[in-house]
Amino acid sequence: MKILLAEDDKNLGIVLRSELEQDGNTVDMACDGVEAVMNFIGRPDYDFIILDIKMPRLDGINALRIIKKLDPGVAAITISGNAGSGEMLESVRAGAIRCLTKPFEIAQLKDEMQKYAARHNKDQQ
Repeated sequence: MKILLAEDDKNLGIVLRSELEQDGNTVDMACDGVEAVMNFIGRPDYDFIILDIKMPRLDGINALRIIKKLDPGVAAITISGNAGSGEMLESVRAGAIRCLTKPFEIAQLKDEMQKYAARHNKDQQ
């Protein structure tokens, strides 16, 4: 899968990227919502977007709204360490298939992505 990961915590971003790449994925990183949107515009063939909700310049929810206008079919998961239930719900309304609360197990993230991919592939057959 081609994945766009937007995370302002550089260390967490490196860990997530490494873990996702171990499974054969290609992962591009962005440090904020503006960079995520620009990366998406430059490479609109992503299979999955992972966005931190709280980021500088443009938060993950608003970045997701822009990305979904560009490609309503792209799958997205939001993550947050301190988002309230309202922000988590808002991210789902913006188009995220799931919002994970930090700290989360990387296996949980991968599982959510695999479940979505399996459903999506089944729907397309």
